[in-house]
Amino acid sequence: MDYPKTIPGVGLVNGGFTDENPVAGTPGSLIPAAWGNSVTQEILNAIKAAGLTPDEARTDQLATAIGALVDFTKLKNTPTTLSGYGITDAVGRLLAVRQIEKVGITLYKPNPKAKRIHVRLVGAGGSGGGCSPVAAGYQGIGGGGGSGAFAQSLYEVTPEILAGVPVTLGGGGAANNAMGIAGGGASFGAYMSAAGGAGGQVLTVAVTATAVGFVQGGAGGQAVTGGNLASARGVPGEYAMYNANWGVLSGAGGASPYDGGGTRVGVNGPGIAGGRGSGGSGSCSTNASAAVISGAGGNAFCEIWEYE
Repeated sequence: MDYPKTIPGVGLVNGGFTDENPVAGTPGSLIPAAWGNSVTQEILNAIKAAGLTPDEARTDQLATAIGALVDFTKLKNTPTTLSGYGITDAVGRLLAVRQIEKVGITLYKPNPKAKRIHVRLVGAGGSGGGCSPVAAGYQGIGGGGGSGAFAQSLYEVTPEILAGVPVTLGGGGAANNAMGIAGGGASFGAYMSAAGGAGGQVLTVAVTATAVGFVQGGAGGQAVTGGNLASARGVPGEYAMYNANWGVLSGAGGASPYDGGGTRVGVNGPGIAGGRGSGGSGSCSTNASAAVISGAGGNAFCEIWEYE
């Protein structure tokens, strides 16, 4: 962007615009439509790049956009943390941090003083693969559940957001004695959504002197929409493995940005539940009389930072 130096008849003086001087008889500079449109478009591009909606009645959006854009590249490279990146300076004084973890629909209404909100959202984790009773001479192994997808965005508080946004959180996949169960998704109204992770798989095989093998964990949540700072697929659950030399080991659950997945377990050990948005671990069994259940997935979770 520059002054319209190449347009004839503009009447720049020392490279800049000048007012008309009737006493001296000198005309004022002209502002061509092309130049005025270019200036406006430059400003609009900055406002839109910060995720704001241009508002003809507002006069502070360019300053807000510049402040937000200063640290956007750092935030994109580290989507799981805010500390040390100056976001309080970029968007104003921190008013509150709201954490929503109730499964179902919660109507979120920001503090009336809030001007911008930073929203982080993770889908629920899948449960690990669990084992039904196995016949003598057989063993069962289950892979870990995948973690939910993750999204985060920075929003200007509009009248629509101020009126309330439904936050929908799905439950983690339930503990099971068969193939793991997928976790539910999460959404912040129509603005942003993140899918839940898939459940771990199960395998039953005969125990022999040369037995080796594995079974897959569940995929991490794949569908994620609306994140203007980050849109990340979930982490898959680990493979479960068996080997005639050292025995069996279940698959750990995939970790979310908020918690680790359920840890691995050995033979006849029930799986371990995952934390917020993470997958549960699978189970391993040689038990012919009882099932050995897997670990449940962690529920979906939403965290909102409100700024004045």
